[in-house]
Amino acid sequence: MFCRIDYEKLLQIECCRLQHLGAYRGLFYICYPQYAFQVPDGEESIRITRSPKAQGDNGLRFWLAAELADDWRGREPYLHDYLSGAYFEPINELAFNDLVATYCSGLVTPPILPLASDQVFLGALLMYSMKTEFFVSVIAEYESEFIHFAWETTA
Repeated sequence: MFCRIDYEKLLQIECCRLQHLGAYRGLFYICYPQYAFQVPDGEESIRITRSPKAQGDNGLRFWLAAELADDWRGREPYLHDYLSGAYFEPINELAFNDLVATYCSGLVTPPILPLASDQVFLGALLMYSMKTEFFVSVIAEYESEFIHFAWETTA
């Protein structure tokens, strides 16, 4: 799993081209918009992004592609600060699964949890949490895939 230093190294190489790192082979996602929740007035949304692991990727390029799956058009000037402000805090599998279950609990039709019950967990990073923001971003690495979970509210 990657760390802040890996991100900073990539930043030195790619510089102003971060918004062009959104292509990741096999990446797909499912979105749960506000009306997928039992209480739509909470203005919550969830995006679960997954992909088979690309050879040689420690998760950093997947994370960038997963974050860029959100539409950044018109907000490009904020991308660097957003990515650089991430916690890069290692968490265990229980914490990852608890976080996902907590934020999926309000869905009318939640995904089957845990998200990767048939794979070996290798690590996870908490990137953003409700400690300081109104959104949650966490990435997990399993033996054959990466999973990114993002929750946010505009309420």
